[in-house]
Amino acid sequence: MINPIPWFPGCGRLERYRNYDRIPSQEVIDGIEVFHPRFPVVPKYFKFFDAISYRAVVLPLVQRLYSTYPFDLIDLHWTYPDLPAGVALKEKYGKKMLVTLRGKEAFHIGEGRIRERLIRKNLLRADAVISLSKELQAMAVGVGVPENRCRVIRNGVDTNTFYYMDQAECRRKLGLNEKEKILLSVGSLSMGKGFDRLIKSIPMLLEQDPKWKMYIVGSHGPAGDCRDMLDRLVEHYSLQQKIIFQGTVKNAELPFWYNAVDIFCLASRSEGSPNVLNEALACGCPAVATNVGAVEEILKDRKLGVLVGNSADAIRDGLLVALKSRQWDRHGIAAYQRKFDWHWCADRVIAVYNLLC
Repeated sequence: MINPIPWFPGCGRLERYRNYDRIPSQEVIDGIEVFHPRFPVVPKYFKFFDAISYRAVVLPLVQRLYSTYPFDLIDLHWTYPDLPAGVALKEKYGKKMLVTLRGKEAFHIGEGRIRERLIRKNLLRADAVISLSKELQAMAVGVGVPENRCRVIRNGVDTNTFYYMDQAECRRKLGLNEKEKILLSVGSLSMGKGFDRLIKSIPMLLEQDPKWKMYIVGSHGPAGDCRDMLDRLVEHYSLQQKIIFQGTVKNAELPFWYNAVDIFCLASRSEGSPNVLNEALACGCPAVATNVGAVEEILKDRKLGVLVGNSADAIRDGLLVALKSRQWDRHGIAAYQRKFDWHWCADRVIAVYNLLC
């Protein structure tokens, strides 16, 4: 596995690139040898240069490795700056190339004509394209990828980590009030995650039942930080005692949160295949989620939660439906979601490998 790291002098001092300089040049993760070559970038500017520098560090590394590791397939998990390097490797070694589309961001729409043209041109060179949702597959076909080269394989979930536990015990572990009704949302504090729309829904919930409280788990991420705006919304609606920004939570603690709360909400404006939704369901937590990315496929069984439109009003109405409709079968939700673990996902990816090789 080759995982190139963007680099420029002093990159570790910028928030977005924090700790990048601490990543080793080579390591072993779960028995897999991983290489982290550095490719020079100019933050925010000259992004066309990223593809050139990326290719310049990846190709020599692959050439050095090929004598001891003659690979059969090139498997890319992003489009830019990865695709130009992938196509160069495909031509040099005569191997098939697979690309996985993990979100609309993979098309870099509106981020510069050079990038958009490079992605469109090189995506057509892929021998197979995996999309995390039907929506992404339609976008790939829309730019010219033949439909017979496309597959939809959404993310799986780590059921060894995320599984059903007793709600009362989880609340005690986290120090949460056992009598409160708790809503949870998880994600980076960016506009794309829709926390602003969720906050606007809380007054209506409180009118129905004043015992509700919402916890938001997450912090700023590469897509931007809108915490100040969210704080202003909370203050505007006088929800300081009802909405808690929990900050970053260790992955090992997330299962306790999913099991402790009453409802999980994904209010995203855009998604690929949201891991947090899979994780919540694997813990037996019913969900209210906007119909974006692979969410419709994940919430195909309405016993799992409520699928809503991509708007603030739809989120509010969906939450009211989830609260009023019935008692959710948390054991049943967890049992259903266990079928869609990472082994389920891997089997489908391997089937694509076998078709290409």
